[in-house]
Amino acid sequence: MNRGSSASVLSPKDFLMEINPEVQNAVSDALEAAQRGQFQHAMTTLTDLLHDHPLHHDVAYGIGVVHIIKGEHEAAITWFDRAIKIYPYSIESHFNKAVAFQKLLDVPNCIRSYQQVVAIGPADDPEVVKASSIIRNMASAIMETDGVDLDAFLRSADKFNEAFDLMDRADWRGALDGFRSSAALNDDNAPCHGNIGLCLAQLGHKREALASLDRALEIDPEYQPALSNRKVLEKMTEGKPLENTTYQSINTSLRTFLKKRA
Repeated sequence: MNRGSSASVLSPKDFLMEINPEVQNAVSDALEAAQRGQFQHAMTTLTDLLHDHPLHHDVAYGIGVVHIIKGEHEAAITWFDRAIKIYPYSIESHFNKAVAFQKLLDVPNCIRSYQQVVAIGPADDPEVVKASSIIRNMASAIMETDGVDLDAFLRSADKFNEAFDLMDRADWRGALDGFRSSAALNDDNAPCHGNIGLCLAQLGHKREALASLDRALEIDPEYQPALSNRKVLEKMTEGKPLENTTYQSINTSLRTFLKKRA
C-alpha cells in the first residue's frame, strides 16, 4: 500500500486538479496513522481534506488506501476511481486498485488495472516493475491451467459478464449466445458451461442443458452450482422451459482462478 513513485505531474491546464504539497504531506501523515490502526483519526483527517480540497487526487487516493487497510476493498476501488478521474496518470491509484480487485478475486479487472500501471508509468518505476511481473505470472498461470493467452482470457471474461447481465434480465437466448462466445474463447470455464446449461433449461432444452452441466463438472467435479442444478434439471420435461425453480448461477467467470491456485 506504499504510495511509491508518482508519474510526472502535467500542467494543471491538462486536468481539473489541485497540486498542493501541504495536502500531500497531510495525506501521508493520515496514512501513517492508518497503518498504526488509528483509522478514525486518519479518516477524519482525510474527510476534512476532501472538503477543502476536492480536486486533489491524493486525498481520494488516501481514502482508498485506508479502506484497503481495513479490508473494505469495494469501497477502496470507488475512491481509487475518483482519484483516477481527477488525475488519470496516478500510478499508485491504478496499482492499489489492482490490489483491491485481486483481494476480491476479480482477476480480469485486476489484470487490467495492473496493465494500466504499466501503460502509464516509466519502466523503472518500482510499481511498474512489480505490476509487469504480476501480469507475466498471471499470464503464465492462465496458459498452464486454461490453455489460453491473456487476451483470450480477458475477452472471454468480458463476454461472460455481458451474458450474465442478459441472463439477469431473463434474456435467455441472448445470454446463451454470449456464454457460448465466452466458451469459444476459453472453454475451460466451469461457470460458463454451468450458465449455458441454465439458459438451455429456461429455453426448454433439457438434454442439452444436462450435457452442459456435465461439461462444467468435467472441468471441475466439485463445482457446486452444477451439482445442485443438475438435480433440479433432471426433474424438468424436455421441451418445457424451467419455471419458478430455485437454481444457482455464478456471476464471476473466474473467481475460482485464484482459489484454484491458493
